[in-house]
Amino acid sequence: MNEMTLNDPRRYAPLLWLLLGLFTFRVTTQLLLTIGDIPYLPPFEQWHSDAIPYELLLASQFLILWIMVKQTMLFFKGTVTSNRTTGKVLFCLGVIYFVSMFVRLVLGLTVFTESRWFTNYIPTFFHIVLASFVLVISFYHLGIRGSFIQMISAWLAKLTPWVIYPLLMTFGLVAHVLMAYIWKLPVSLSTYLPVVVGAVVVAVLEYARPHRNSWLPNRDNVQNDALYMGVVQLVLPKLVALAFVFLLINPFQNSFSVLTNLWPHEWPIGLQAILMILSADFLRYWLHRFAHTNKYLWRLHAVHHSPDKLYWLNVARFHPLEKALQMVFDVLPFMILGVGEYVIALYFVFYAINGFFQHSNIELRFGWLNYIISSPQLHRWHHSKLPQESNMNYGNNFIVWDLLFGSYYLPKDREIEDLGLQVTNYPQDFARQLKAPFAQEASAE
Repeated sequence: MNEMTLNDPRRYAPLLWLLLGLFTFRVTTQLLLTIGDIPYLPPFEQWHSDAIPYELLLASQFLILWIMVKQTMLFFKGTVTSNRTTGKVLFCLGVIYFVSMFVRLVLGLTVFTESRWFTNYIPTFFHIVLASFVLVISFYHLGIRGSFIQMISAWLAKLTPWVIYPLLMTFGLVAHVLMAYIWKLPVSLSTYLPVVVGAVVVAVLEYARPHRNSWLPNRDNVQNDALYMGVVQLVLPKLVALAFVFLLINPFQNSFSVLTNLWPHEWPIGLQAILMILSADFLRYWLHRFAHTNKYLWRLHAVHHSPDKLYWLNVARFHPLEKALQMVFDVLPFMILGVGEYVIALYFVFYAINGFFQHSNIELRFGWLNYIISSPQLHRWHHSKLPQESNMNYGNNFIVWDLLFGSYYLPKDREIEDLGLQVTNYPQDFARQLKAPFAQEASAE
């Protein structure tokens, strides 16, 4: 990226992202509260002053969000041209808006303590957020380069890579718990909806904060990996799970009933999910490691290592036979043990969102989490073209088994270079990759 000039619009982008995020939180939270109360959050009535019908308010909020996103992206890309007249108009509007909402807040605390419009402090706060958004844009157009704005923007730019993962993962898990346990929505909906939202956010962030521009996918990449996502990750697991049920679980139900006592069903669901992640990861670790050393398994696994760029959607790129084999290790044992559907659902939300991040092309920093989570900073090395680097970091969700068994790898002094396979003629389309394990050997040597 080119060096920023003193009044480069990109300097203002982090602050605009923050304000956009705050207002998005207000809109989504208020919308969720129309379904039911959320623990630890004020009820719907405190988010809506009832000055206008909520339906009209929601429509205006979506319009405001669209404008905010559009403006923020222009600043992020540095394509805004300063205009002093625009700055003056926005500054006047922003000051009037900010001051009027501040006065509303003060009057609600002192004089009009019985008025709902004055004492609903949450809407007032978010009006101040919107006023601040207008003022920040006006500062750019007026050429105001105050050290405070620059300091806040610089701080946010440094902080963002560290907080994206924990914030989105927390959102996904909390959203799942709220939908499954508080609002009593169907397990499938409460599981897949947070995952879909997580996928969309990760996809957007790849363009907003790419780790490498050269890793941004083209249309062929997306079409190919979308097929893998649909066929291998969505349809195939349903069929394999049904096969497990009809061929193993039902016929041998009496034999397996003894094994169900081995699982701690009485534990809290969160602890059971952690145990499942660690157990499944242990089994997948050794399958994954063996796939890098056994030439027959490697032919299947080479499909996953075929991309020369990493982005969120190619987390799905697995040969169907390898996916079925993986399910023997990370699904079948837990079906035999009778693990509850709510435990499996919580496991899946973490597994899916973490997988999107693991392959993502987002500029991220994990710090000490690199010793717990199988992060993108670690997993990129696993996709190196060099075998001495790719034969490391086998962890699926956690990295603890790599630490214990000596396959942890994270150089501090350099970045990953080329990705993919050493063979130069490996097919890159879905149909030919399905045939590749039986047609040629993708050497890991």
